[in-house]
Amino acid sequence: MAIKKKPPVSDEVTEVTSVAEPVTDEKNTSPKAKKAAGNTGSFCVYLGPSIRGVIQSGTVYSGTKEKVIASLSSAVEAYPLIAKLIVPGETLAEDRIKVKQAGNLLNVNYNKLAASLKSK
Repeated sequence: MAIKKKPPVSDEVTEVTSVAEPVTDEKNTSPKAKKAAGNTGSFCVYLGPSIRGVIQSGTVYSGTKEKVIASLSSAVEAYPLIAKLIVPGETLAEDRIKVKQAGNLLNVNYNKLAASLKSK
């Protein structure tokens, strides 16, 4: 078997004459950028408290937020805060944390709905 010798390494530095444009990948855009572009996702999740016979916490719905709220119109009429506790899939991770943190609008709406259920 013959051994091939590698060419000697040169200490010369070659100059690059053209600059490549950066490649942008649509998958790497932030959720806020997607939301601003009008892409609200293909699913939504209800993060509010479970209401027996009406809606269950953590339920996943397919479609945009507007379509989901329209399909839940009878539940939203009875409990209007349900609409504010349905979040798109793109922001689900952040919104699950916000529901538990005091001082966030999602947390305030969750607590108002939970309190109204206890009084009934």
